[in-house]
Amino acid sequence: MTYYNDLLRLKELMQDENKLQEFQNHVKFMNETYTSESERKEIEKTLEECTETLLAKADKQIEDISIKMQLQEVSEIISLSYLAKKYFGKTKAWLYQRVNGNIVNGKPCKFTPEELNTLNEALQDISKKIGSLNISY
Repeated sequence: MTYYNDLLRLKELMQDENKLQEFQNHVKFMNETYTSESERKEIEKTLEECTETLLAKADKQIEDISIKMQLQEVSEIISLSYLAKKYFGKTKAWLYQRVNGNIVNGKPCKFTPEELNTLNEALQDISKKIGSLNISY
């Protein structure tokens, strides 16, 4: 392999969490093989770029899980089907796709900022309705 092919291989390996050992071995190989200052700087730059990409992916996953966890208890109390139909004019499946981050047409579903705002307003509206409820004879 050439130096640049080794850099590309490093990027590929860093993207696959199942190849952690192979990634570590490749980093060790590159550190032993490419010793000039310019090569080491390029390796360091590549590792930083890969790390930033992985951190961005992790942030996205945390964001997706956060929405799901926040809605978990609510979904046991109120009908998400009702939420989808009344506040979004959509099906329960549509709402669950966004809550779960399902892949649809090759892309993960997520709430747009406007949809997230609508969801928050819907939850506040339901909260007010339940809060103002007083059962009596």
